[in-house]
Amino acid sequence: MNRQHGLLVALLAVIAVVAASAWRSRLPNARMELTDRAIAALSAAAGGNVGFARAEQPREFVFPRDHASHDDFRSEWWYFTGHLRDADERPWGFQLTLFRFELSADKTPSLSQWRTPHVLLGHFALSDIQGRQFHAFERLSRALPGIAGTSATPPAVWLDDWRIEQRGTDGWRLRAGQDGIDIELELQAASAVVLQGEAGLSRKSAVAGNASYYYSVPRLSARGRVRLADGEHAVQGLAWLDREWSTSALSRAQAGWDWFAVQLADGGSLMFYHLRQRNGGADAFSAGSYVDARGVQHALGAEDVTIEVLGEWHSPGSGRNYPQGWRLRVPSAGLDLILAPRLADQEWRARFHYWEGAVNVTQAGQPTGLGYVELTGYGAR
Repeated sequence: MNRQHGLLVALLAVIAVVAASAWRSRLPNARMELTDRAIAALSAAAGGNVGFARAEQPREFVFPRDHASHDDFRSEWWYFTGHLRDADERPWGFQLTLFRFELSADKTPSLSQWRTPHVLLGHFALSDIQGRQFHAFERLSRALPGIAGTSATPPAVWLDDWRIEQRGTDGWRLRAGQDGIDIELELQAASAVVLQGEAGLSRKSAVAGNASYYYSVPRLSARGRVRLADGEHAVQGLAWLDREWSTSALSRAQAGWDWFAVQLADGGSLMFYHLRQRNGGADAFSAGSYVDARGVQHALGAEDVTIEVLGEWHSPGSGRNYPQGWRLRVPSAGLDLILAPRLADQEWRARFHYWEGAVNVTQAGQPTGLGYVELTGYGAR
């Protein structure tokens, strides 16, 4: 969806405002509770959306150019999730997301590099399934030489020593680490690019421009290493890439979303985002796609997928309640899937809260894949 992969544009506006007053910051425990009024005020303080391009019509995607940054839009992200195993079959899930955010659409050169309007935010998480631990780290900085930035040749984005870089025609290199938790991975596309929505235009409401440009690479083979306190592990596995850029946020009637990304054992994939309205109903602009084992893409609308929540988890850290365990049915694809978290506590508790984690996928009681789920907009009770 408009992963507004791994947050609401309005929330990024909050972070951008923080970055405007502190050119470089790492505050992994800073917390902000957001109201509609605060979001509106902070977004206005950051310059609003005036002067930025908007996603209004389908466009032609050209690669590798579109793997790089699109600075005419207010926000953008490179969103990787995946599943890894070492030689002893020890499992991990990982998330590495780098966000670009613009404080202003004004491109007038400044006499000081410290006044750059470009802000980079990073989220890195490792789910240690065997060790039952979720390690999550956040970084934030203005885009400054030697510290953070993006490049077009090759397409890359970095934040200190966290780096996402395209390698060759269909590959990527990922590197991130903090406090003794590190990953370094080489990824190679094992499936075609999927243009989500209407040829890559992903509409979130009936309002013109309330949309993103969105593509995915649902299957990337992964090889590399994971380092923890107990040592270094050579790993391999399967990753997923989501790329989006946009200027608008969700509508005021929408409270958040549940995003599902499933890599099926037969080689197919499923992505669906369930937009939730503030009145508790499902939004008609919920959508996704199913790619079958032959590589044929099938668009999915809100009426094509039914979601049944099977349980709930209460976060001891934030006091929030999240759904945990889902039944996803896609009758047109013959899918009746059960998704179960591989680790209950995969909640982000940093500048804002959301749950994003690795899940097991079964059908008729048999393992049929792995996935990632993202849950946003769930408040404390």
